[in-house]
Amino acid sequence: MENKEREIKDLEKKIKDAEKALGRLFVKAGEAASLQKEETLNASAASELLKKIEDLVKSTDSERIRIQDILATVERTDEIDALRSSLTSKIRSIEKDNISNYETIGRASYEAYKSGELPEEKYADIFMEIVKTIVKIDNYESEQQRLTEQEKAAKLVDRLRNKARSLYLKNLISGHYNQLQRQYKRAGEKICHSELVMNLEAESVENALGSFRANMAGIEQLEKEDQALNSETEKLRGNLEGLGVQNGALKTVEKIETHINEMYEEGRRLRAEIGEMVSSNRKDPLAKAAGVKAVLKEIDSEKKVIEDSRKEIIRLESEIEIEQKNQEIEALNKKINGYKEKISNFSAEADQLKSVIQAAEENIKKLEKKPERSGEEQHE
Repeated sequence: MENKEREIKDLEKKIKDAEKALGRLFVKAGEAASLQKEETLNASAASELLKKIEDLVKSTDSERIRIQDILATVERTDEIDALRSSLTSKIRSIEKDNISNYETIGRASYEAYKSGELPEEKYADIFMEIVKTIVKIDNYESEQQRLTEQEKAAKLVDRLRNKARSLYLKNLISGHYNQLQRQYKRAGEKICHSELVMNLEAESVENALGSFRANMAGIEQLEKEDQALNSETEKLRGNLEGLGVQNGALKTVEKIETHINEMYEEGRRLRAEIGEMVSSNRKDPLAKAAGVKAVLKEIDSEKKVIEDSRKEIIRLESEIEIEQKNQEIEALNKKINGYKEKISNFSAEADQLKSVIQAAEENIKKLEKKPERSGEEQHE
């Protein structure tokens, strides 16, 4: 019986495998059917289902193109972001270079102003602080020079006092030179970012401004490129909105892919339905088509496997049931035989009891007769 049960399990697995294969073959038959000529499709009972499949294929292709457009747009947007970042970095680098030129421009402009090449009325305010600092430096340096000249003739105490003063003046001069450097830089920056830079009247200043002007032209060109890229970015964002991107491109693509998978599964279901329809109606025009006909033979083969396996399972289950019934009958017979043996034992015991009872009855009768005899004897 155990062997038969194993056989049934094997057959059940065989049926499941055949059913899976049958499902795939129905889809295959539906696919083969959809490839037939239009007149054959129109004449088939499955024509409406085939039209639905055609619509699904168009929708799927459209959604795939939509994904490609979204990914291409996102890729270009990323490229633009990288380009704009590079442009910003270049602009910042040029601006830093210009900052380093401010001191040179300020110094050259002041020298031109001092020599009378630049008009006082336009530049006096810009160079006023520089003039004050230079005057202080000149005064401190003159005092330092005078102390140095007096050192040899001065007394020891005066020399020590002068040296201390001279050291103090040295530190003051150094601090004012640093201040002067910053003032030249600020003056150069003011000139570069005012209308004065457009019409300087000193050739020496123009030479100092050459690098700055070249840098500004470079910045202007880079900013134009950045504006063009920004315009393209805005256009691409509009394209993404038109493609249905709302909460991020990645989430939208995932949503579209889910929709494509749903349509794919729906297409498989419809093809399987067509396959089953054609398989059950061999008079349908599609059933006679060469591609479909070949698949139908495979379907029939799998159906036969299922049918034969089910019949074999029924046979085995019947045999198992008969064996089980026989075992039950055998068990019942054993019980009956046991009961018969007990009955036989009970019969023997009953016979013994009957013998005992009969003997007892005879004894009782004998005992009952004895008193009567003794009474007669007394009468005599």
